[in-house]
Amino acid sequence: MATTTPEILTLEQIRHRYDGEWVLIAYNEIDHNLTPVSGEVLAHSPDRDTLYASLSLGRGKDVAIECFVKVPEDMAFIL
Repeated sequence: MATTTPEILTLEQIRHRYDGEWVLIAYNEIDHNLTPVSGEVLAHSPDRDTLYASLSLGRGKDVAIECFVKVPEDMAFIL
């Protein structure tokens, strides 16, 4: 049975490929800010809820969710 090797991309490659989308990443490296440096894209969607429904794909893996959706200039986030 043939197996496929996962495509490992840098965060910049992921950002470029999935611009405007939410992305579930199985990361293999993170930086000191806990931001993925590189990893495999497990799922992506322009809709956050659709992506969250895919979280089971990351079971047993170190995963992160990144949002590359453009935020309107008149919108603010409170953390």
